[in-house]
Amino acid sequence: MSFRCLLLTLSLVFWQLPVLAEAQFMSSDLHLRAQLKSRQSTLISSEISARISQLKLHDGERFSAGQVLVGFHCTLEEAQLSKSQATLGKKLKVYEVNQQLETRRSIGALELAVSKAEAEEAKADVRITQAMLDRCVIHAPFSGRVSEVNARLYQSVRPGDPLLEILDDKDLEIEFMAPSRSMPNLTVGKHFKVTLDEVAKSYTAEITKVGGKVDPVSQTIKVYGHIIDKADELLPGMSGAIEFISNP
Repeated sequence: MSFRCLLLTLSLVFWQLPVLAEAQFMSSDLHLRAQLKSRQSTLISSEISARISQLKLHDGERFSAGQVLVGFHCTLEEAQLSKSQATLGKKLKVYEVNQQLETRRSIGALELAVSKAEAEEAKADVRITQAMLDRCVIHAPFSGRVSEVNARLYQSVRPGDPLLEILDDKDLEIEFMAPSRSMPNLTVGKHFKVTLDEVAKSYTAEITKVGGKVDPVSQTIKVYGHIIDKADELLPGMSGAIEFISNP
């Protein structure tokens, strides 16, 4: 073989290396597995010591943003708020009268300043009591579904006790671990198919982001994506095999 032919052969090999690497990455030999997860999920816990008076949702039931999830028996806090509001009304009336008397020079500046300070203090007491009463009702921070119920109606709870686990089952993402050597091919927008075991169906998805670090032990990196196809039957926790395809 001539030197010129050798150079031509080597050039063709090096030119095909990226294509071969991508073909190997897209092959089924990798046996990549993916799992569906909710972008928003949280554990609702109690902020106060009280008895549960409202808990109507059960496992799997849906709710809307702002809907009451849990309510507590808070008659003491309600009574305290009424008392604070009554005190505020009295202090405001005293301050109003003192303002009128001050215009007639019937009281001194100190008395007027004290009555004003007492009115502001009463306003603060109302705000504090209202904040305490607000913790007696827990509203849904987003729309979604109950994934687990940890408490029961009429149960007495303490601060930090778990009540409900909730998630947004309409905003799902796919997570999978890929070999770190395949990072050049893990570009945002790359399409792949995921076949979920639970429904035995395949869906088209695409990469949305790549993790910020490589695991030095397993030499893998976390990859995120989302399903493009409209599918109402999907639930968090479903898993299956993925296969990369060429973008159209």
